[in-house]
Amino acid sequence: MFGIIVAGKRVYDKFAEDEMTVYAAQVSFFIILSVVPFIMLLLTAVQMIPSISNARFMELIVGLVPVDYKSLAFRVVNDLSLKSPATMISVTAVTALWSAGRGMFSVARGLNRVNGHGEKRWYVINRLICSGYTIVFILVCILSLGLLVFGNMIQAFMVSRFPIIADVTTHIINFRALWALMILIIFFLGIYTFVPDKRLKLRDQLPGAVFSTVGWMAFSFAFSLYFSHIGGKNYSYMYGSLTAIVLLLLWLYFCMCILFFGAEINYFWKELFPGETKE
Repeated sequence: MFGIIVAGKRVYDKFAEDEMTVYAAQVSFFIILSVVPFIMLLLTAVQMIPSISNARFMELIVGLVPVDYKSLAFRVVNDLSLKSPATMISVTAVTALWSAGRGMFSVARGLNRVNGHGEKRWYVINRLICSGYTIVFILVCILSLGLLVFGNMIQAFMVSRFPIIADVTTHIINFRALWALMILIIFFLGIYTFVPDKRLKLRDQLPGAVFSTVGWMAFSFAFSLYFSHIGGKNYSYMYGSLTAIVLLLLWLYFCMCILFFGAEINYFWKELFPGETKE
């Protein structure tokens, strides 16, 4: 037990020395900036699907967010749906990817700092690569939400169209929370392995990936409970109409801190097992 405490303190000391909270703040800021253009991009895509109206899309988006953010989400989606986003698809796509890519670029810089790697790639190349990782991140979000939120709809569709594989899809949907957990672990493994300038060995990133996945889920649950029953009113008195954005920024900030703490765990894991690590 004492050894675990000592190891945890070493990880935390390096976390503080590397100024990971600064990188976490950068990532959170740029993710917030990319939210509106990303919703615009989704609205544009929705217009190309005849079976989903803007009203239905608004209902789905508002249903996904926590209670504290529902009014903000409704206002944002409603305002954007009235701006005829179909005429802005190219600008919207570039803006969303560039803004969100800047957040992933900050993640890359933070991971380089953790592993002691310099930034050797050109800035433009880095930004393009990070924009590509952002697309992967969006796909992961869509896949996770599809399993968790639309699992029953997917199952009904598969039963009606492909009854032969209905049993298989039933088992997949029944364990969708576990599948979402596995998707998150794979996502963190990908970030820790491929985002830094110097590619690392995949299996050496597993401890941090598991820690970050469990940490994100546990913190999100605790955060929701705290602000639903204790802290929400205090923040509403202080920030007024900006409360939802402030809470979202805080949640993102601490989630990013967990991500970078997981990277520090991987760094010390390589020190404990140097013979198994090959960068």
